[in-house]
Amino acid sequence: MDKTTATATDNLNDEQIKQYLENRKFLLLSKFLPQQTAGITFWEQLTCVGFNPDVSRLEAVVRIKQPNGYSGGLCSAGSHEFVRFFVDYHDGAGFQDAGFTSFKVADITDHAPFTKHPLHYMVYIFLNDEAHRRFTACDIAVIPTVRAVLSWNSVPSLNPNDIPHFGNVVDVNIQLKRRRIIFWGDLIKELNIKEKLDVLPQVDEAFKLPVIDKPLPPVEQFYKMYKGAGVEDHRTFYTSIIPQLPQVAEIPNTEPAFDLDIISKIGVNIADITKVITNPIFEKDNANITYEQLTCVGLNTQSDTLGAVIKVKKSTGFSGNLCTAGSKEYVAFWADWNDNGIFDEYLGTVSVTVHDVSNVPKDGLYYNVALPLDLSKRLRSCDVPNVVRIRGVLSWQTLPSTTDPNALNFYGNRVDVKVQIRPGTQDGGKVGINLFDVNGVAVSNIDQLAISTRGLAYASAVFPGAAYPFGGLIKLSGMFTNSGPSGTTFYKVQFLDTSGGTWQDVMDKQKFQIIDGSVLTLHDQDPSLTGGWLTYLPAVPFKAEKLSLLAFWDSGSRNGLYKLRVLFTKDPLHAPANISYSSEIYVYLDNTGYTVNGAPSATLDPASTLDVIIAGGDCKFYKKGDVINGQLKATDQFFSQWYFDLQPAAHIIPPGTPLSTIINPSSRSCVSLVDNGNNGLAFTIDTKYLQSCGYTIRLSATDRSLVGYKITFLDGSYIYNITSHYAEKYLGFAVLP
Repeated sequence: MDKTTATATDNLNDEQIKQYLENRKFLLLSKFLPQQTAGITFWEQLTCVGFNPDVSRLEAVVRIKQPNGYSGGLCSAGSHEFVRFFVDYHDGAGFQDAGFTSFKVADITDHAPFTKHPLHYMVYIFLNDEAHRRFTACDIAVIPTVRAVLSWNSVPSLNPNDIPHFGNVVDVNIQLKRRRIIFWGDLIKELNIKEKLDVLPQVDEAFKLPVIDKPLPPVEQFYKMYKGAGVEDHRTFYTSIIPQLPQVAEIPNTEPAFDLDIISKIGVNIADITKVITNPIFEKDNANITYEQLTCVGLNTQSDTLGAVIKVKKSTGFSGNLCTAGSKEYVAFWADWNDNGIFDEYLGTVSVTVHDVSNVPKDGLYYNVALPLDLSKRLRSCDVPNVVRIRGVLSWQTLPSTTDPNALNFYGNRVDVKVQIRPGTQDGGKVGINLFDVNGVAVSNIDQLAISTRGLAYASAVFPGAAYPFGGLIKLSGMFTNSGPSGTTFYKVQFLDTSGGTWQDVMDKQKFQIIDGSVLTLHDQDPSLTGGWLTYLPAVPFKAEKLSLLAFWDSGSRNGLYKLRVLFTKDPLHAPANISYSSEIYVYLDNTGYTVNGAPSATLDPASTLDVIIAGGDCKFYKKGDVINGQLKATDQFFSQWYFDLQPAAHIIPPGTPLSTIINPSSRSCVSLVDNGNNGLAFTIDTKYLQSCGYTIRLSATDRSLVGYKITFLDGSYIYNITSHYAEKYLGFAVLP
C-alpha cells in the first residue's frame, strides 16, 4: 500500500533528528534540499486512503508523530501538510491529477508521562468519476488505483512519480459506483444494436433511463453461488438469523434477508449457524475481520468531521452484486473527552454500501465514511491544545451498539486514535458559525494579516506552491453550531471590495445537496427572491450538506482584495436586532488569465502575456544539427510555471533523451512572491537529437489562481473542483536530413 522508496526513518538517532530539523527549517524558507532526504516519515505519515462511491469522496488519514518540528504552536501560523491525489482509471492515460487539499499542523507538547501523539488527521476531496462509471456489468466493477502523496509544507508536484522530501506515497484500489442513470444512446452503443432495430429512428437517444436495483436471486441459487465461492453459511444468512437474536445485534429493516423456513428446506442447519453467531471469537479489538476491517480513523479539524477507512478483503459475501442493493458497512464513533480511558459519549453512526465484486484486487478495496460533528461546546483556546481520544467501531449489516463503546458485533473491529480539535471559543449554547474554507482552502491557511500576502492561500509555504489567489466560482463552506432542527436558521453571504464600496449580498442561485443517512436529495434556493437570505438545511450529525456549502459566488471578472462575511439569525423575519455576524475573511481575487498572441510573428507581442517566437521564423526548414534560437514570454502577477512540449516525441534520438537536453531551458517555476515570469527569455532547440521530420513545440503556462467550478452529474448532483488559468501557443518547424 505504501509506495515510498525511502530509507526507514521512524527510528532516528539524536544527530539525525537535529539534522532533519534544520532541513525542515530550510524547507520552510524555500531552500533546496538534497534528494537523499526524500521520503522522511519521522514527523508525518500518510497511513490510509479510501473512497465512498455513494458521494464520490476520497479520504486520506495522516498520522502526526512528533510533538515538535512543525514551525510553531497552535497560536502561530504553524505549517501545512498537503495531500495530492492522483487517479489511474487503467485506460492507458496513467495517473491523472485529481487535486490537493491540506490541513494546519503545529507543535503540541507531550507532557510526561502522558503523550498526545500520534495525532490522526483526515482530509478529503471529491472525485469527478462519473465519466468512468459503467452500467452493464453486475459482477465486474470499475476499479481505479488512487495514489495519494503527502508532503509537509510544500504542495506535491503534478508528477505522480515524485517522492516528497517530508512525507510519503500510498496507492490503493477503489471501486466506482455503478451508473444509476443512462441514456438510450449509451445503451444502443453498449449493446451494438443500432442497425438491428427498426424502431430506433423513433427513439430519443438523449432520453434518460433510471437504473433500478434487482432483487437477490432465489435462495437456492444464491446459496449455491455463495457456497461455490467459499462463503460460510453464517455469513450468507447472517441478516436472516440476526432478527431472531435481538440480544446479539440490531439489524435495520432495510437489510435483505431470506425466510428461515425456506433456508431450512434447502438443507441449511439454522441451529448450527445460530450457535456460531452467538459464540463469536474476539481477539483484542477484533471480531471477525475475514471480510472487512476498519483500518484508520481521523478528524478533519477545519470541518469538525470524523472519517474512517474500511478495507474490503474478499470478492464475495456482501449480499449481492452491483445490480442489487448490496450490504452496508456501519461505523459508530465514540469520544473520550477527558482522556481518562472511558469513551463516555456516542457521537453517531454512518455507513457505506458494498457489493460482491469479482475483480477485487489482491490488496482489497478501500472505502470511507464521514460523520460531521458540532464541536462548539468542546472548543478551547489555542494556548491549551485540545487532544481527545476517538473510537471507531465497525459492524457489517448490523448496527454497532449506541450504549456500549466496547461492544463488538460478529463482524468488524474497533480502532482508537487521538485527534486534535481546532482552537476556538465556546458560544454558550447560542447559534454560532464555523467557517471552514474558501475554494477548499481552510480559512486558517488564508493570510489575514501581512499586507503583501493578505487574502492569499498558503502564504508561508514553499514556492511555486505558495501565495495562491482565488477566482472563478467562489465556494464558502462552513457549519452553523447549535442551529437546531433543519430549516430554523437563516443566513446570507456578503462580499466587499476593499478598494471602495459597500457590502453586497451574494444573489447567486444555490443548489444544496443534503445527505440524510445515506440518501442524497437536492434543494434549490434563490436568494434574489428573499432579500439575499438562505435557509440552513443541515442538522448535524444526522443531516449534512455534501460539500458543507454555505454559498457559491460567481466572482466574474473581479480582481483585487475582497472581504467575505455571513449574517445569520434564528428570526424568520430577519429583524436587524436579531442578526449576528461572522468574522470577516480577506480573499484576494484573480480572474485575469494569460492573453496569447495567436498570430505568427518575428518579435514578441508587447500586448500579450504569453508568446513564443523562433528567430529564423515559424514553419521553416532547418538542417539536422542546427541550433534554433527563440524567445518566450510568460508573465502574470501570480505566475506559477511555463514549460515546453515537443511532438512527435517518437522521433527523438536516442529514445528517452530528456526534453531539457533538446530545449534549453525547457521549463521554469515561480520562486518568490515577486516572480512574475519571463519576458524575452532566450531559449535554444538542438536539432541533433531530432530525426528528419516536421515538429511542433508548445509553450504552456499556468498561474497560481485557485479557479473554482462545478461538475454536474447526470442525476443533478455535483462536485466542486479547482483549476488555474492556463494558456498555450504552438510553433512549427521541420528538420531536414
